[in-house]
Amino acid sequence: MNMKIDYINVDELVIAPYKSTYILRPDLLTLSSSLMDLGFIAPVTVHASTMEVIDGNERVLLAKNVKNIREKCDGLVPCVLIDCGKYDAMLMHLRLNRGRGALVAKPMSAIVRKLVASGHSDRPSLDRTLCMKKMEFDLMMDNTIIKQRKTSEHKYSRAWVPVEAPPGAVEKGGISIETPPNPDR
Repeated sequence: MNMKIDYINVDELVIAPYKSTYILRPDLLTLSSSLMDLGFIAPVTVHASTMEVIDGNERVLLAKNVKNIREKCDGLVPCVLIDCGKYDAMLMHLRLNRGRGALVAKPMSAIVRKLVASGHSDRPSLDRTLCMKKMEFDLMMDNTIIKQRKTSEHKYSRAWVPVEAPPGAVEKGGISIETPPNPDR
């Protein structure tokens, strides 16, 4: 399959509402510096019918919002246009970003639930395409991602005591196991 790259005006590109990635500030600064020095060295993947970015959201956001980067690329972004359905685009977004370990659990859960509710995907197909085993699938479908603990009843070890831990959470038999007590708590 030959890949055709089209140069598209950055203002025509849309950040997809199902974006499930987040880039930390130091990484964003590195990406910004890379775009300034090297320009776009890889094309952005775009859903052809909606112009929504499937892969490359942060690069597109930087090209839209940072004047020097916009000027460096003359307002044009190299794109591979993918002709597919909206659920295929969502699944492609998950596949591409999961392969890099760049997904955020809560938005990913929303996409998985949407894919299942639409009938586009089910647990076996997500296992095949995303290597998502039953336990992870159940967690994604749960809609809470992290099951809530009764923090007032949980006993934490010295290794990790949240600031919100109630009094006594680090005590053993009525005696504090933190010696000396941590004044930050």
